[in-house]
Amino acid sequence: MPSLLSRMAFLVLALPMLAMLGSQTAKAQKAGTVALCKDDRTEKGLAACNTLLKGRPDRKVKAMAHVARGHTQLALGRPAEAEKDYTEALAIAPKFAPLYRDRGRVRFTLGNRDGAMADFTAAIENDPFDPDNHANRGYLRLLQYDFARAGEDLRKGLFWQKQHPRSDYLLGLLAYATGRYSDAVAHIDKAREGGFRTSETFITRARSLYYLGTFEAAAKEATEGLVAFPKQVDLIEIRARARLARRELPEALADAEIVAEAQPRFGRAYATRGAVKLAMKDIAAATVDADKAIELDPGLFDAHELKADILLASGDQPGARAILARSAARTDAKMAYDIASKERHAARVAEFDKPKPIVVADLDEAELKKRCATRDDPLRMQSCDRLVETATTPQDKADRLILRAGARPFADRLGDFELAVAAAPDYLPATLARAYAHMADYRYDKDMSPFDRAWADADSAVRRSGADKEIWARAMLARAAVSQGRGNYDAAVTDLTALVEHDPKARYYREERANAFLMAGRPAQALEDMREKARLPMDVPTRLEGEDDLVVALIETGALDEAVSILDNWRGNRLPGAYAEQALRARVALVRGDMAAAREQAAAALTDNRFNIAARAVNGLAAARLGDALDAESDLSKVIDDAVDIPFRARNSGLTPGFVADLFLWRGLARVQLNRINAARADFAEVIKRAPDRARAYAERAALNLRSDNPAALTDIAMALRIEPSELRWQALAARINLATGDPAAAERFATAALTAPSPEADLLLLRAKARLGLGRFAEAAEDATARLAVAPGDAEALLLRSDARLGQGDAAAALADVETALGAKANDPRLLLARAELKARLGDVPGAIGAFEAAAARSEASLQANKRLGDLYAGIASDQLALGYYAKALEQPARAPADEATRDAARTARDALIRRMAARK
Repeated sequence: MPSLLSRMAFLVLALPMLAMLGSQTAKAQKAGTVALCKDDRTEKGLAACNTLLKGRPDRKVKAMAHVARGHTQLALGRPAEAEKDYTEALAIAPKFAPLYRDRGRVRFTLGNRDGAMADFTAAIENDPFDPDNHANRGYLRLLQYDFARAGEDLRKGLFWQKQHPRSDYLLGLLAYATGRYSDAVAHIDKAREGGFRTSETFITRARSLYYLGTFEAAAKEATEGLVAFPKQVDLIEIRARARLARRELPEALADAEIVAEAQPRFGRAYATRGAVKLAMKDIAAATVDADKAIELDPGLFDAHELKADILLASGDQPGARAILARSAARTDAKMAYDIASKERHAARVAEFDKPKPIVVADLDEAELKKRCATRDDPLRMQSCDRLVETATTPQDKADRLILRAGARPFADRLGDFELAVAAAPDYLPATLARAYAHMADYRYDKDMSPFDRAWADADSAVRRSGADKEIWARAMLARAAVSQGRGNYDAAVTDLTALVEHDPKARYYREERANAFLMAGRPAQALEDMREKARLPMDVPTRLEGEDDLVVALIETGALDEAVSILDNWRGNRLPGAYAEQALRARVALVRGDMAAAREQAAAALTDNRFNIAARAVNGLAAARLGDALDAESDLSKVIDDAVDIPFRARNSGLTPGFVADLFLWRGLARVQLNRINAARADFAEVIKRAPDRARAYAERAALNLRSDNPAALTDIAMALRIEPSELRWQALAARINLATGDPAAAERFATAALTAPSPEADLLLLRAKARLGLGRFAEAAEDATARLAVAPGDAEALLLRSDARLGQGDAAAALADVETALGAKANDPRLLLARAELKARLGDVPGAIGAFEAAAARSEASLQANKRLGDLYAGIASDQLALGYYAKALEQPARAPADEATRDAARTARDALIRRMAARK
């Protein structure tokens, strides 16, 4: 507020100056003249000073006389003469700071602000500890709108003297000028606490409260100020503004009239009175006051805003806009409230320039439909609502509800589709629209309920389509889409086949059926559809679609070179599919058997995108085949858990039924390595459910059942052999299972077939030997064992089997020789120790047999049987007490094998019989 600052300038600067008078002792001819010069501020005192200066006073008296005369000239209203005296005094005392301060104030009064600034600066240089010096320069900088340096000066003065009310007030004035009105109030309150209570403190504080919007407090502050300073018109003007804001119009007008009468050349007075009259609807009087205010103060923002408001109230918006635009374009706003006014005027101009609001009710149907279909139209939803409101028929309303649904976010569309179906239940496009809305409600997880609801609508539309082939085709396509979303690819194939027959040249039907064929596990038919689609003409050239499905179909049908050629074409021409390229290349390498390359390419794809499900699947399969069971189990489990049971993800990642079966199969094999048998068995069961023609799944589960002595192994291996009857691995496994389940004939047959393999399993000969032993074909069993020994001479198992065969042939000595040879390789084998003891007993070497059984009894695994047989031998030679002791030892042994319980029972029976015989002899 430049006018306020200018009018307060003289008072703020003069108060300290008028209070200072020099108290120097002068050497004058007459003491009375000196005293009169120093103390009298009238013409009489001025004459005394002139008298002193006409004489030849010393420097001290001369300086005092000039200072005193300068004070007197200033008191008499002659500032120019006072400046000359201060300059003369400074020539005598150039380092005396108060003289610079006093001359600076005089120069400020004369309008010489540059001279005043130089003097205030010199005063600070000569006395930097006096806060008044800093306050003087700070105030002058404040008037020059140098707010930053003004603040620095004021804060420096307060640094040297913490309690300096004048500096506190000036900081409040600075805060007011920069728009920090709360700070302004706080600083002024602090200045008042120090005793600085001038009219300007009331003016500045009242205006700060007004701009803070606390109009009641502003009016109260102005009223209190008028009690102390009743002639201060600025306070009345502020109170008028505050009362206007509080809608106390008569009181505001009374204050405004007083101000206009007291200051007829004050533009703000007329602007305030004009604002009150405008509020009272006196447009003519308000116009006169606004024009007068602009005439007196062309830079007053409030006056221009008042004029604009008057024009606006009179209906002249262009005129109001022109005034506000000129005001907004000004560059002379310095004070915070002027800057705020300028910004407010610019905002009002922008508001005027906004396009006029469009009334939706006035638009025709074509315009409403256009706006309802336009994505960024601000009236889009209003236009859609209007269309629905003005529908004339149920079908028309359903169509418009469908159109409105398209304008809503995906999550909010279903409501309109429900309304459309309710409005026209027999209108099938509405039913189909709701079906697609249900599909859009799917959240890509395992919750298929949105597709169930979509299926109900699509199937209903198909059944009700009648002879309308167009709506039938749309309904069939919707139902096929729902079937694919649910993972029911066979049903999708059925519907899409009907559509292909309906329109054989429709490329989209072929493409969708190819995808359904692929996900139904029929890659050859998928490939045929894709090739047919490529031969069909395109209405509009588009980018390649379904190319990744084509590559997957080629891989699954074994056309690996063609698949690689397509992938190379992607890379060379930067065609769509780059996201899937690396994963598909890894899949090709997997099918070719190059596991290292497959894993490397899959890892690269995962580096680019760790959410690439297809790449993770290949990485897991390659790891499983390379024997890295931990990584395989981790990767395959993530793919199975995250994608297999979610048709959308499985389809986008190329997880065809055969590929998914591989995932479960190899995870099962990895889990077998990790000894997670139950989990592996569940995986093999899942493979059998998803791909019942996979022999390996049955075989692997049969192997697990064999390990757990589960007779279901026979059923599983029978299924594996039914699917692949000539697979030698399954025949070898069948031999083991049949032998374990007590069918030596079948075991011998399967083992004989498995031995025709180029590299049969090493123990197959022994397995057949066991089967032949069970069949009583001892000679052939001995031949098998001998054949094995020809390859592995130290094989204790083969020697033991040949021993059993020779014993069956009646050659116990030869059998004993084989056992002894076997013991040379495995001296502590319990079976061999027992066999040697039994053979010696059979040959009649009782002492040798006893010794051999004693050696066997030292082994925990053979202790039960050895002690029982020792009891039998001693009972046979009438050593009853020893026999009883060994029977007792046998019964003390725990049962370690299923046959051990029978041995314990036999020992118990023999002991009891021996006891009865011993009792009978007595």
